[in-house]
Amino acid sequence: MKVENLFQLKPHEEIIEVIRESIYFHLLKFVLIIFWLLLPFLFLFPLFREGTWGIILFFIVFLSGLIAFIRKSYCWTRTVLVVTDKRVIDLEQKGFFDKVVTEATYKQIDEVTYRIKGFIPTIFRYGKVSLHLGGSAADIEFSAIQQPSRVHDLINDLRDEYEKRS
Repeated sequence: MKVENLFQLKPHEEIIEVIRESIYFHLLKFVLIIFWLLLPFLFLFPLFREGTWGIILFFIVFLSGLIAFIRKSYCWTRTVLVVTDKRVIDLEQKGFFDKVVTEATYKQIDEVTYRIKGFIPTIFRYGKVSLHLGGSAADIEFSAIQQPSRVHDLINDLRDEYEKRS
């Protein structure tokens, strides 16, 4: 899926980078969902021996696992931080019918910070990037970014470039 289909670019705006959450952050959830998806196949013969109720139970567990896997994949692929030459856009897909879009121009960004907290995030090098906005605007936080220091530096460089142009 193209990121350009998720939001509208402004005239003469170009995408610098698209950042997704690290797969390491979601790995345990994906493993559990795949186990849930494959679980009915471990009990295929005993369930089918039970007759109609066994077959119904098999398909209920399998379909619920399939829906959970599709939902998790859908939310993960559509949750992105888009850095353009004019603004930063946070697209957060929370469910099939729940999407939050937050954007900030470089003029609005007061401070950019990143944080790597914990043993596992330190090993896999993922963390959270926070954009502190001026005024009453809500801050933008994007969690589980691979190499948050690189994203931090990119946004700060683009902020500096914007200030020089103004």
